[in-house]
Amino acid sequence: MAGMNGSRKDTLNTIVGEGSVLEGNVQVRENIRVDGSLVGRLTSSGTLEVSSSGVVAAERIKVKAAVIAGRLEGNLEADQVKLESSAVLVGDIKAKLLVIEEGAAMSGFLGDSDSSIETDRKVERTIQD
Repeated sequence: MAGMNGSRKDTLNTIVGEGSVLEGNVQVRENIRVDGSLVGRLTSSGTLEVSSSGVVAAERIKVKAAVIAGRLEGNLEADQVKLESSAVLVGDIKAKLLVIEEGAAMSGFLGDSDSSIETDRKVERTIQD
């Protein structure tokens, strides 16, 4: 799983391994990949990657970018968000750029991260052509 532009320029310095559970208020300086489970709150100046085996259940997630292939439950705020075809997202998204692959499922509100623009939309469906 690469970043939004297909390359991994930033350093991946935190990995929650498959079968592992990390709970609490998590603050990461750079990128984090979740192959296991993360429960609580997450703040990162880098990219959140949730693999197909990963589950994030957080009341608040604030990151620079997010690439979701697994399950994410909670409110996500990022500059860029990519939902891969296997992604399931339950919660609200605030983002400047949102990419949704065919097959991704989501339920929640969509909004622009610029609070001066009223763009909230309720979405509840699986994305298909």
